[in-house]
Amino acid sequence: MLITAGGTIEKIDDVRAISNNSTGRLGTAIADAFLSTGSIEKIFYVCGQNAVIPSSNKVSIIRIESVAQLASTLEEILSSHKVDIVVHSMAVSDYGVDFVTTKDSICKSIENYFLENPENMAALHPKDLAENITDYVFCNSAINNENKLSSNINNLIITLKKTPKIIGMIKKLQPETTLVGFKLLSNAAEEELIDIGYSLLEKNNCEMVLANDMSQITNDSHRGHLIFKDKSYLTCQTKSQIADAIVSHSIKITLAKGRG
Repeated sequence: MLITAGGTIEKIDDVRAISNNSTGRLGTAIADAFLSTGSIEKIFYVCGQNAVIPSSNKVSIIRIESVAQLASTLEEILSSHKVDIVVHSMAVSDYGVDFVTTKDSICKSIENYFLENPENMAALHPKDLAENITDYVFCNSAINNENKLSSNINNLIITLKKTPKIIGMIKKLQPETTLVGFKLLSNAAEEELIDIGYSLLEKNNCEMVLANDMSQITNDSHRGHLIFKDKSYLTCQTKSQIADAIVSHSIKITLAKGRG
């Protein structure tokens, strides 16, 4: 089986990055619960750099940083191994760094645009003019962030771009695997949490989705709803309960498929 856990990192420069506070503790609890059944031969544990990890000779730890590294790692594993169960609990960055610029660099780019294209000021419709300026600025205002950015830079601006949805590639690579997805919201009503979790399940052909809310996660408790294909769900109150529920239901579903 395969478990993803922890969080990804998207670099701003050589020493700075955008990340999240996912610890991987739930992923480790799930791995330990699977191992305790005695029916698991091997777990590929793909995790963030600082994630908590399970300790077992049946677990292959593969640490990654970025969403791109996560995608290539999963593609390699799922293309070369038969994986019966995938638990995708990793907190994957929704955005990565597109380019870095400054307020001064943007202003200079706009100034240069009109120096190079004076006819556009009067000729273009304001909407077209704004689009042209935006395209020009995006192409010409970026500053070099391959090394450490100077701490003396004022008004630093980081533009972000959406990252690919990793969960969407899993069933494309292994259609018969049992897929458990995760959805995290913050301060959402239970009905909204269930609806959004179920939408994730439908869109990605998951067998189950664990929908949870950041406001209901503490050191001692972790309330989450394990949603199934018929939109019924099981509510758990701790990481241990979540892990046990995922293990029992995913093994049952996998065996019913004739896998495992």
